[in-house]
Amino acid sequence: MTQTVLTLSDVTMQIAGLTAVDKLSFSVEAGQIVSLIGPNGAGKTTTFNVISGYMRPTGGKVLLFGENIVGLPPDRIAQRGLVRSFQRTSVFAGCTVFDNVLTALHLQGRAGVWKSLLRTPGFQREEAALREQARETLDFLGLQSRADELASSLSYGEQRVLGVGLALAAKPRMLLLDEPAAGLNPSETEAFKATVRRIGERGITVLLVEHDMHMVMSISDHIVVLNHGRLIATGAPKAIQQDPEVIRAYLGSGLRRAQA
Repeated sequence: MTQTVLTLSDVTMQIAGLTAVDKLSFSVEAGQIVSLIGPNGAGKTTTFNVISGYMRPTGGKVLLFGENIVGLPPDRIAQRGLVRSFQRTSVFAGCTVFDNVLTALHLQGRAGVWKSLLRTPGFQREEAALREQARETLDFLGLQSRADELASSLSYGEQRVLGVGLALAAKPRMLLLDEPAAGLNPSETEAFKATVRRIGERGITVLLVEHDMHMVMSISDHIVVLNHGRLIATGAPKAIQQDPEVIRAYLGSGLRRAQA
């Protein structure tokens, strides 16, 4: 049986008297790549903020693996398996690519301060294991050849991929990607799509907000469409492309590119 990873039930978010999200309900099944789309001001980023704990909704429930996570801070939600990346790159520009990933992995390490200072056998074993995980992560991301270079020397697209690698270091069961293709050229977008597919193949559920409709239609198992904070459609890419209300509210003249 398919497991439901995330469920939003009548989620409402009012900001300064305005309703940014209005009784929104949808679910995400385990192993899916799901895209949350809609025009500017549709409530997509607010929905992401609510799911990841950066905003507390005015009403409704957010269930993660059946547990209501409304009111939990982002770090507690991350501990439960949901990790979010942001629109802007979040790498350590002055560190090597390898050290970026190793630093993120250290946040998951169990060695305490004294073990680290004394470099006990337990600390050294853990350090060796983390360094191997860092190498495996870079190999998975296709960045192994850049391991010893400064992160600042990477292209913008490569920095976005590295940023996802830092999120993967937290070992998420569900990954939220906020406009991952923003600012990428066509070749970088294709490379990023391949990375997202590989993440999905690892069994990690992905929910992304994205405006590149060609990317959305080519990698999504399921699509959720918002307009003015309300759900207007949900379904497989082909069904969404043919939905009259989605075409009218959002896809419009961009439908041909979405279908390309």
